[in-house]
Amino acid sequence: MRKTSELVNEMLTEAKNAWLVAIVVGSDTETKFIFSSARHPLEELNNLIKSGGSPIGLLRFDKEGTGIQGSYRPFEEYADEAWVKEYLAGLLDNAGEIVASWMAGPTFPAAY
Repeated sequence: MRKTSELVNEMLTEAKNAWLVAIVVGSDTETKFIFSSARHPLEELNNLIKSGGSPIGLLRFDKEGTGIQGSYRPFEEYADEAWVKEYLAGLLDNAGEIVASWMAGPTFPAAY
């Protein structure tokens, strides 16, 4: 596995020509996303990995007219794994929910 900084740089490079890009981080129980607009994407990725997640690939979203077109690309470390393309393609079935979670922004604990 490459350094997490290299994965973040790959995402940010991809995001230069896209509306939104996210690193897909999978674990045994859930899938989380690090969005290209995150303030601290490297820190977020490192924290998810420490919690047992694995960075699998990128989801890319491009605006096309009034709609959004999604695509995916596995990281080179997973490119030959048979299950990865099905996993990433399945996530695009929920593209609306993924984009909505990005648009909602980060959640912070209430200030007291």
